[in-house]
Amino acid sequence: MAQKMWSLFNSNQILNYLNQVLENQAPITIWQSSTQQLFQLKGNLTVVDEKKCTVSIAENDFELHDSEGIYFHCEGVDIIFKREKFSYSSLDNSLTFKTPSELMLKEKRRIDRFRFKYQDFKDVTFLYGTKSDEEGEKKPSVTFTLIDLSIAGLGCIGERKQVGPLQEGDEVEIIQISDQELEVKPLQARIRSFQDYDPKEGVHISSNESKHIRLGLEFDQAIDKVQFESVQSIITRTQTKTKGLDIDGFNGLGETEMKRIIRKASEENPVLAAELVEQSEDIDRLRYMTSEMKTIFWTEVNKDLLAQALRVASKELIYSLLSDVTDNIREEFLEELDRPKSLSAISKAQRKICDFIHQREKEGRFVLSAKGYIKYV
Repeated sequence: MAQKMWSLFNSNQILNYLNQVLENQAPITIWQSSTQQLFQLKGNLTVVDEKKCTVSIAENDFELHDSEGIYFHCEGVDIIFKREKFSYSSLDNSLTFKTPSELMLKEKRRIDRFRFKYQDFKDVTFLYGTKSDEEGEKKPSVTFTLIDLSIAGLGCIGERKQVGPLQEGDEVEIIQISDQELEVKPLQARIRSFQDYDPKEGVHISSNESKHIRLGLEFDQAIDKVQFESVQSIITRTQTKTKGLDIDGFNGLGETEMKRIIRKASEENPVLAAELVEQSEDIDRLRYMTSEMKTIFWTEVNKDLLAQALRVASKELIYSLLSDVTDNIREEFLEELDRPKSLSAISKAQRKICDFIHQREKEGRFVLSAKGYIKYV
């Protein structure tokens, strides 16, 4: 069975990996799809910075086609990336290209993770520190936003100021995951990683350090069946929605597809990419509409504009929007949705849909939040 790969879009982490390859002078294998079975080149990275990379080729036994993308496999750290455009210098037998915006890495985890959107308010609460109850003192607790979960561990997001006293390797006691209390608690775990977290990952715009941190927690023992079933309902609902509609045509983007499109746009037009991220997140709040709000929405929205705007949207959003409509509306909308649009046209349509949403929020007819139903009813 082929090993699963996953995509990395974080620019700082990409540079870290490439610098490892540079420092270790790890061999690089280079090829193009049309000639992969016949020719492969060997080389080494000689330049790595935020804007460009250069690879020195050991021997050039065949001609590279500049009309075709080129693949690189870096041994040692075991990463793969592709560059559509490159320049070749015969003077020093080297290739120069923009620093990759995506790396493919082999998935080391043997257990699938179930992901949640940062905006969905799925929480994890745990105790930390060494205080005891001998003098009535309780361990301090902290609540972070849950973003992925497996039977072996979880990932969560918190503000940098919340993380202050926590360190990698610390033991913690998990007492609640989302709104489901664990059957047996506390669940012992250990902090295994800290990483900067940027909700707009994939958009390369200079800024101060991230205000958020992603924590990786590993359970001391894998969640047993009884405990896992207490949060299984969350996972089941999420899996169904993120899988999307069972259709042949376009039905939204997966997480990796979305980041890839945004990152590619960012290389050519960072402002457009940032607009797409911000507007897509704004429109994604439509997932929180009640049935009554959906009736208003589908009666009043410009469906052609909506179809254009949703060309950069999650499978989960499209699944949610079309789950309560008539077959006729669904079929007509999916036909329009299946027509590709330029990113600039998508952004323009998104702005108009955002204006449509904001106006109804201002009027009090829409309350778009994971907890919005509390205010609405």
